Amino acid sequence: MKNVRLPLLGLAIILLVASCKKQDVKSTNSSNTPQSSSTTKASQWNSLTNWSSSTADSVTTFYTKMSDSLVTSDVVSTGLVLVYKKSGNNTELLPFQDKNSKAYWYYQVSKGSIRISSNNASSQIVNGQSFSYFIITPQQISALQSNGKTKLNLMQLSYDQAVALLK
Repeated sequence: MKNVRLPLLGLAIILLVASCKKQDVKSTNSSNTPQSSSTTKASQWNSLTNWSSSTADSVTTFYTKMSDSLVTSDVVSTGLVLVYKKSGNNTELLPFQDKNSKAYWYYQVSKGSIRISSNNASSQIVNGQSFSYFIITPQQISALQSNGKTKLNLMQLSYDQAVALLK
């Protein structure tokens, strides 16, 4: 099992670094005011039950998709989507590893959808899990950056912090 964790951790670090490039920062010197972040709202908590699975190298990955037309090409390329998982009273920002079940949770964003995946989980663990997400447009990121928030800061927000900041 440990031999799978290191590549997954490496992949998560690469995705984190790749999404925070200096050229992603847009100039706010234009006369147009960026759209306010006040239009960003959390999705409803979705209890997902339509999981599929695949097995490779004796690791089973469960995955499902949530469709949302607000996940545009601009959001995918220079925006940001934050996904949170709720289990009981605990809310975690993805990607993360559940200490109790050892399941590793992560997500991928493509135009029109958010794919949530879990490695080292069982069908009993994934069924009925609740997820919520924020879609932050490039314009909203520019507005937040002008207020001193970087993409890295946004990618580390707890759910409650994201609700307060992105209300």
